[in-house]
Amino acid sequence: MNEEVARWCGVRHWIRGSLQRQLAVVAALLILVASGIFLLVVTQQYKSSILRVQEQASMNVNLLLQSALENAMIKRDLEGLQDIVARLGAQDNVTGVMIANPQGEIRFSSYPDQVFKTLSDDAFSRARRTGERQAGFRELDTGEQVLRSINPVRNKPRCKECHGAALEHPINGLLIVDYDASNVGDFVWRGALMLAGLGIAVLVFLEAGLWLAIYRLILTRLNRLAATTRALAAGDLSVRTGADGADELAQLGAGFDEMATRLETNVEDLRTAQVALQTLIDAIPDGVRVIDQDFQIVMANNAYCRQIGADAETIEGQLCYASSHKRDRPCVPTLVCCPVEQVLRQGQSGLTCGHTHVDAEGTDLSVEISAAAVTLRIDGRDQRCVVESIRDMESDLSISQKQRLAEMGSLAAGIAHEVHNPLSSISLVLKSLKSQDTLSEEMKQLVQIAETEIGNCQSITESLLRLSALPQGEQELVDMAPVIHDTASLLNFEAKQAGVAIVKTIDGRPRVLARDSDIRNLVFNLALNAIHAMPSGGELRFVCRAEDERVRLEVIDTGVGISRRDQAKILLPFWTRRADGSRGRGLGLAICSSIVKHLGGSLTFTSQVGVGTRFTVDLPNAGEGSA
Repeated sequence: MNEEVARWCGVRHWIRGSLQRQLAVVAALLILVASGIFLLVVTQQYKSSILRVQEQASMNVNLLLQSALENAMIKRDLEGLQDIVARLGAQDNVTGVMIANPQGEIRFSSYPDQVFKTLSDDAFSRARRTGERQAGFRELDTGEQVLRSINPVRNKPRCKECHGAALEHPINGLLIVDYDASNVGDFVWRGALMLAGLGIAVLVFLEAGLWLAIYRLILTRLNRLAATTRALAAGDLSVRTGADGADELAQLGAGFDEMATRLETNVEDLRTAQVALQTLIDAIPDGVRVIDQDFQIVMANNAYCRQIGADAETIEGQLCYASSHKRDRPCVPTLVCCPVEQVLRQGQSGLTCGHTHVDAEGTDLSVEISAAAVTLRIDGRDQRCVVESIRDMESDLSISQKQRLAEMGSLAAGIAHEVHNPLSSISLVLKSLKSQDTLSEEMKQLVQIAETEIGNCQSITESLLRLSALPQGEQELVDMAPVIHDTASLLNFEAKQAGVAIVKTIDGRPRVLARDSDIRNLVFNLALNAIHAMPSGGELRFVCRAEDERVRLEVIDTGVGISRRDQAKILLPFWTRRADGSRGRGLGLAICSSIVKHLGGSLTFTSQVGVGTRFTVDLPNAGEGSA
């Protein structure tokens, strides 16, 4: 039962899926109903016509019998009357003949077993009562179908002697003829079915013509309109129905084409505005992304794509926490400052906070986020979204580093002008004095000492110039040994003031491929931080060696160490806490981390409070050999 219901539901769904099939089903039902009504009407009319013909034939036989009966009765020829009844009953298409008196008693009959029996059917009673002829179909006791005609024989003056006065006895008897009707029903139905078939053929022809007209005038044009609608929904805004004419469907098609033209214009305007907006936010150097209430990224600029190392095509539609934090669920708002939670759901007007994003390679990226709410129309409805401006703090570090280098470059240029050049002049004067023969040996020794010290001063100023040099566009082969020696020379005075001894251990000739100024800044910042970590004095050790695929530099101090609470923060930009109480900008270690990451290396550290700290830098090995 359930399968039949499911099958019927499937058929009904299939029919409803097409206007053409629905019209076909309606047309078929109309044909069936019209044919049934037509068959019923034609059958009844045809049957009535046949009955009238048969009744008339039966009545004619009855009238003949009446004439013979009257003649036989006048002559009192009862045997002849029975013979006439028997012969008429033996005629083709005549089943039987009977003569009954007004009381219904059968006096003469071609049915041998019916003589002296009494008729009691309604037609006989009605004919005897009204004196009118009656005819109708009936079924005999034997099961035969007959058309029975009952003809009342009225009393006449010449019958008065036997039957009495006509007023008292209006009916002398009744003549009954049973006409064979066994084939009449089949004949009627064959004729009716033939007429009905012709009627159905006419209806089918009319329905076919009507269907063809509907198909050509309506369905074909509706199918074209439906195909155009599907193409338009699929994104082809150039399609049109091309409707012509002045009827209702033509007007519908023309209206649809006008709507499609306006839609194409509006979509083009919207696309132009979207491109302009995207171009505008792409021009912003900071990362920008727009996030809806469901944490989905609606829009992002190129700077954000570069920050996390992803393609612009893959970012739109991503969840913000999956895109920037590589999480599979939203950030916990009690642990992380979430702009969606605080701006959109808690109603803050705006906020600025720090986050750690994760790029495509899994590297942490320190960013500063400024967020505010905005209402945008998306998918036809207004939606509240949050706009995030994402500043790459490492990029700021790079800018700050360049500014710092530029300042140091200006200072070094001043030193070169104010110190280095006069020292060169003094060196020349001393060489001139040293070459004079009148100078005593003691004076020559003093000039030699002065010349050596001036050379040391010139070496320090040259190291400072190399440290402050602006980054070059291309990398070069950098020997680590001179960098370490120059850095130790630059920091020698500050180290002596702090009571720090500098020890250098360099195995072989370790070299890396980098910018010379970057390596000098890296070593200088690590060493300077180590000196600041030893306010009561100690030892600063440089250990550098090549190990297979890497060059390892270790900067080790015996200072106060770093507390466990601060170890997670020391590489963050603008965070500073010096053991000697001096104030810094909090950029030294962050710049070191940025340089090492840019060179494809790693920067790690271990520290123990009260014992000291070891910073380890691993960089790709550029190989040994002569420069």
